Amino acid sequence: MFRFTGVTEVQRLEADPDVLSHTGIVLAEGRHSWYAGYHHGEGFAARVRYAPPGLAEYNGQPTDRLRIGNFCQFASGTQFMLGGNHGHDLGAVTPYGFNFFQGAADRWRPSGDTVVGHEVWIGYEALVLPGVRLGTGSVIGARAVVARDVPPFAVVVGDGRVVRHRFDPLTRRLLWRTAWWNWPDDRIGDALPLLQGRDARALARYAGVGQDDVADDPDPITLLRAGEAAASA
Repeated sequence: MFRFTGVTEVQRLEADPDVLSHTGIVLAEGRHSWYAGYHHGEGFAARVRYAPPGLAEYNGQPTDRLRIGNFCQFASGTQFMLGGNHGHDLGAVTPYGFNFFQGAADRWRPSGDTVVGHEVWIGYEALVLPGVRLGTGSVIGARAVVARDVPPFAVVVGDGRVVRHRFDPLTRRLLWRTAWWNWPDDRIGDALPLLQGRDARALARYAGVGQDDVADDPDPITLLRAGEAAASA
């Protein structure tokens, strides 16, 4: 199990055996995604709740999984709640499980995978509920509870409400087309001054992507339900 020795230490997910062997965690690529968990004293795999490491199915159905993209960063205490509906049927007269009654039906149902796109930043002690999709480039505020999908490049806080978008529509389209999160490491290294700068359109120019190139592209925030926003090609 990973142990943090200092507040600045991070756990690199793609190199951690507990993460790689966990049936409930899937790194789409997971390049350079990390967890900074010093204040909570346990590795990332332990922050994925209701997902026993070896449980790939339950009652003949595949269990939900957590899918993670590239260049994601998770602050200490981040939690992902999996486990489907936990056996509670909100459409029934009562969601009570009747565990102690012979003949009670098992109402467990999967909720669908939780998907974290590329370049997602999740703040301190945020909680992501089952089946949520976090779009590429989204930011989740500290202690937010996220129960619904988050568009690409959106910033959410508190009860998961969107408080702003990081970029205007044109810049979102330019960044989506550049898809820098899929670049090889040597190209990332060359572009670091632009990636760490404040001019996203300069990065697009470096990548050879101009305004005319994306004139007919959809705004990425419209792509989430089509499944495209969580993992840009």
